[in-house]
Amino acid sequence: MSEKIVEKGQTVRLGKVKGNLKIGKDATLIADNGIIVVDGSINSKGSFTCEGDLRARSIRTKNGSVEIVGHLELEQYAQVDNKLEVNGNMLCPEVGVGGSLDVAKDLTSESVKVGGTIKIGGNAKIESLQVGGTLKIYGENNIGSIAVGGTVKLLATSSIEKLKVGGTVRVTGGKFEVIKVGGTFKASEKIEIDSIDVGGTVKLEEDAKIQDLDVGGTLKTSANLEFGKIDVGGTIRIGGNAEGETIRVGGTLTCNENLTCSGNIKVGGSCTIEKVLTGDEIEIGGSAIAKLITGKYFKIGRRGEVQGIVSAETIIISSRATAQDLYGKEIRIEENARIKNIYGDNVSIEEGARISGEILYTNDIYIEEGARISNEPKKVKTLPEPKAYD
Repeated sequence: MSEKIVEKGQTVRLGKVKGNLKIGKDATLIADNGIIVVDGSINSKGSFTCEGDLRARSIRTKNGSVEIVGHLELEQYAQVDNKLEVNGNMLCPEVGVGGSLDVAKDLTSESVKVGGTIKIGGNAKIESLQVGGTLKIYGENNIGSIAVGGTVKLLATSSIEKLKVGGTVRVTGGKFEVIKVGGTFKASEKIEIDSIDVGGTVKLEEDAKIQDLDVGGTLKTSANLEFGKIDVGGTIRIGGNAEGETIRVGGTLTCNENLTCSGNIKVGGSCTIEKVLTGDEIEIGGSAIAKLITGKYFKIGRRGEVQGIVSAETIIISSRATAQDLYGKEIRIEENARIKNIYGDNVSIEEGARISGEILYTNDIYIEEGARISNEPKKVKTLPEPKAYD
């Protein structure tokens, strides 16, 4: 195949190039009629600039950077040691850049590997993307997998299968299958995620739908949350309603509306729900505050505190804990606990427990010696329904 040579520092005007194009250091190409078409490959020892659109089989540059003042379309690959800058659209199956990649408009590729940073001003459609430093995409993106060592900013709607980031992630919204982040994750618009694992903090500013969420630090949502499983080491703060399967949190849980789980809820510290807390099995280590707590099983930990009505099939108030009104089939009050009212089928009250209000039961009651009962227990045919709450 024939070869066209552009010498070091030379400025040449080109249109159609038959064969390969060899470019010297710091050369400048000026496109005839706005575009240069190279039938073969482009090889450069050092940096070069193309003023206009460029179309070729491939580009390989050693010890230099490439600036395209226009669109870039390659059939095979681009290999650039330092920086690749495209002021228009870029279409290339395989991109490898040692330094930074800057595309002003849209980027379409099968594989992109960049050692430093990537900035895409338009939309991105990429099967596999790897970045050593930072990634910033201004337009919509449809990407198979992303692996980034530093930070990620996706400023428009995203559709991503796999996102793995060592640092922090900021996205607008969209659909994600798998997310793994070492630092923090923040979404500013509606988002859907199959699975997310974050070492630090997750912040969701709009409605979110997440199937599996694992957070080492804090989960904070400003709106509604639909979920499958949540496991948080620190704290959970939900600004709207939350509905899902199971929640496990090592620290505290707060929700400004209703929290409903079809499965279990386990909170190591305090749990504060503005309205109704619903679950299958509910275990709270510290305090539980809600207008109504309802489920099959409820347990408050030792020295814990319950504010609000509890309605469950089985209720356990641990030693030295306090509670208000309890409605259940099986109710056990452990030693030195303090309760206001009890309404149960079967009731057990241990030594030192204090009941300040009424006790109504339908089947059986057991009261240990030393328990302090303000009013005589009454056996009734039916129990009252939990009182309405405001």
